[in-house]
Amino acid sequence: MKYIFKKFLQQYLKYLAKITLLIHRPQIIAVAGSINKTFVKEEICRVLSEAGLNVRPNPRAFNTEIGLSLSILDLSSGYNSYLKWLPIILRAPMSIFQKNFPKFLVLEFGISDPGDMKFLLSVARPHMTVITDITQRYIEGFDDVEELVDEYEYLASCTKGLIILNYDNIRVRGLAKFSPAKAIFFGLEDGADWKGELVGNNIYQVAKIQGQNKEFKLIRHGIHHVYSLLIGQIIAYVSQKKEV
Repeated sequence: MKYIFKKFLQQYLKYLAKITLLIHRPQIIAVAGSINKTFVKEEICRVLSEAGLNVRPNPRAFNTEIGLSLSILDLSSGYNSYLKWLPIILRAPMSIFQKNFPKFLVLEFGISDPGDMKFLLSVARPHMTVITDITQRYIEGFDDVEELVDEYEYLASCTKGLIILNYDNIRVRGLAKFSPAKAIFFGLEDGADWKGELVGNNIYQVAKIQGQNKEFKLIRHGIHHVYSLLIGQIIAYVSQKKEV
């Protein structure tokens, strides 16, 4: 019974989410990868909001088959309670006609098993995709890391606008050849289009396009925060250039 109810919810919410996207036509930015999705999502929303653009992220952990559709519909989850799901199911069709629908949806795409990415992309096709990293830390549902990479290859192939990739990860770097989208690489290694370089105590210089540089003081430590900074600066740049 639980399995049948879950499948019903997936298809019902997917149908309503697709109608919502068709009516409102927001720009969808997908954030995917084994790690660092939430920090990247928050940084993208920050730079777009500071640019005066109407943007909405998906709530934390709302990044799977049901959560993605709930994010688009701006609905809460009933989690494991049938009683809590009932009013959500009844209210869901009205969410199609949300007022002040955001121009940008920044959505995490989370996967745990083969085929998950295909379902997520059947709900929403991104205009821009960010792939943060691919590691072997979270492959419980996959036979090996190559099967995991296949999911991201499919995401890359379905992105036609802009794809932002981690140059420091050779698996992520290689996804560019699967995508018809323009690729921009970020990272700390030489060869990245947007490169971070430590120039002082937790101060990173961002090498920008056209030779321009900026320095940023990081509040939080860690390479993943440097990556988030770089991605945010890329988004800010392309949004100013009207490329998103």
